[in-house]
Amino acid sequence: MHSRQDEPMIDAKNKAIVLSPEQSFEEVLELVQPMITAILLKCNVYKNYDYYRQVAAIAVWEAWQKANPTKGKFSSYIYTTVRGRILNELSSEQRYQSSYTLMEDETLNVLLTRGESIVVEDCSELVEMLFEFLSKEEVELLQLLYVDGYSYIEIAQQFSISVEAIKKRRMRLMTKIRSFS
Repeated sequence: MHSRQDEPMIDAKNKAIVLSPEQSFEEVLELVQPMITAILLKCNVYKNYDYYRQVAAIAVWEAWQKANPTKGKFSSYIYTTVRGRILNELSSEQRYQSSYTLMEDETLNVLLTRGESIVVEDCSELVEMLFEFLSKEEVELLQLLYVDGYSYIEIAQQFSISVEAIKKRRMRLMTKIRSFS
């Protein structure tokens, strides 16, 4: 066993750095930086690089705190912990990106009212196709609800029907829009 004065520990036979949970966290983190870089490259992390480096540093901290020298090599434990955390974070990001699509403000505000007619300006082809798919009344309901911000009560009064009828129309409209995509 090496004493704390010998840190960083060098294995005389292999000339390699030996990690130990007895070392300070800062020293361990500094020594594993090349390992973290290698893991990030193997996992094909090319964007949000600083974020994933931070995720790796947190994983090193957790491995350092939970290390048990009787259960195996400390460096192997750090490697598997960091790699596992990076892979988990990558899969979480992939799930998020597949579930949510960001839209530009222009796309969300495509409806403009001029007198009685509804005009579509500066919108994507998808939105234009959607408007062709919807009736004039459905487009008007979309505009009143999501662009103009009217409440169900105000829209019901405008159309002279019940609030429940407006809610049902909105539900049918949302079902129709979902089936479009």
